[in-house]
Amino acid sequence: MRIAALVLAAGRSRRFASGNKLLAVLEGRTVLERTVAAVSEAGFSDIAVVTGPAHVATGEILRAYPVRFVRCPDEKDGMGYSIAAGVASLGPDIDGVAILPGDMPLMTTATLRSLVDMFAAQGGKRIVHPVDRAGEQHNPVIWPRAFFADLQILAGDRGAKFLIRDAFGVRIADDSTLLDVDTAEAFAIARQALTGKSAAV
Repeated sequence: MRIAALVLAAGRSRRFASGNKLLAVLEGRTVLERTVAAVSEAGFSDIAVVTGPAHVATGEILRAYPVRFVRCPDEKDGMGYSIAAGVASLGPDIDGVAILPGDMPLMTTATLRSLVDMFAAQGGKRIVHPVDRAGEQHNPVIWPRAFFADLQILAGDRGAKFLIRDAFGVRIADDSTLLDVDTAEAFAIARQALTGKSAAV
């Protein structure tokens, strides 16, 4: 089974205090690089990074990683457009795609592999996503190929959550890995988590 990863990195970080949140540095590496580092070791058949206005900077940051880039036109601002552009770029041999925002710096390879394993166990026919202790759905979401056509017509700020049905939720041991850094407050939480891990080594 061939599963791709789609990392969304075309946003404008409107909720972040200053600058592009994906380029903000956490313990020596940018938020985006930390996300992609976890993805790159998870065994995906293809890794596409959807870029926008920060296309050049994104390419520089990720030049050492086995990824390809999909440019989402600047005028098509919104998660829906990013998802559509990324899914449209996938090859005909791809059975499923894991879609995750680029602002998940605490994501781990182990978490991604557990989701991929469950997707395979479901025969690649069901949507798979992580759930936290409260049972709430989080990213990344792995989509079967049967949903690709619907994903390719998304537009605007609307994501794909409304398409989720008959999904399998995977309980993740460490909820912190599911954090997305949308705000300065979330960035501070991520920094504290990474600083704590460094001190514990």
